[in-house]
Amino acid sequence: MNFLSLFPTIDLLVLFLFVVVFLIDAIFVKKEKLFIDFIAIYAAFILVIIVPMFSTKVNGWLSLHELARLVAFLVVKFGLIFALWHSNLGEFSRRITPTQAFTSFAYRLALMGLFFTTIIYFLPVSIKTFFGPITIFLFGNLFAMLVWFVLPLFFAFAYRFKTRRGWLA
Repeated sequence: MNFLSLFPTIDLLVLFLFVVVFLIDAIFVKKEKLFIDFIAIYAAFILVIIVPMFSTKVNGWLSLHELARLVAFLVVKFGLIFALWHSNLGEFSRRITPTQAFTSFAYRLALMGLFFTTIIYFLPVSIKTFFGPITIFLFGNLFAMLVWFVLPLFFAFAYRFKTRRGWLA
């Protein structure tokens, strides 16, 4: 039996993967490391979008293959997570306390939404044509990109980072 045959549409497969990645993140990523994930996703997204605008060599390299931007985004994101995991941000992040359980849930959901939207954004158009209306609505259009890009920023301020000197918002 083929794993893909378990899902009648590609939308259900994408939603299933979104839920699985979200649950894995919720189970294995501790609260003190959420700030590192936040920084890594935004920095990787900005580097993959902005750097090619200023460097023709990088732009040429990324345009060689359809999936080069997606691979570059994933490499930068996970490279930053690995580098920052062992940095002083871990010490700062240990003082993070959620104001409520819902905010923590929404913050994780927003980060995973941004991650999935960015992956779908960097996919070639030939692959995007296979996605159905649910995936396009949730992750595959520019309005969804804007919502998923702003939502983690909003919840980062709601999450409130506590330090010795008081609350940082």
